[in-house]
Amino acid sequence: MRGWREGGLALVVAALLGFGLLLFTGESLGDPDPDPRAPISFDPEAAARGELLAEGEACLQCHTVDGRLGTTGPTWKGLAGSSRPLVSGEFVTATDTYLFNSIVDPNSQVVQGYQPVMPDYFVDQLTEQQILDLVEYIKSLST
Repeated sequence: MRGWREGGLALVVAALLGFGLLLFTGESLGDPDPDPRAPISFDPEAAARGELLAEGEACLQCHTVDGRLGTTGPTWKGLAGSSRPLVSGEFVTATDTYLFNSIVDPNSQVVQGYQPVMPDYFVDQLTEQQILDLVEYIKSLST
């Protein structure tokens, strides 16, 4: 019985440590926050595909790429790597993960000053690679 207790206790301790690490690191598990002093890097070929996709999917009817505000959605110029105030009162850094999730589940983290009107139908319309290409295009607008 003593061996089971020690093994069970070790398993519980390992699980708690793993959970604590997850809480401590948060989003950085898959996508570390960019260094605000570091330039944004992007794949030029993927960004070019993303630009064509943004035009073809009418993304630019609601999002600008020149910094103009006042449209239905936030501008993409300078977005990648920036701190974004959300309607919830929280702030989030526009990492690759944030940008990807904003396309896939756009109303989960709505930027302050905007309404949750972006449709989430893109999941059924775009492949994962196309979404990644859009992310690369958005990143290219922050260099």
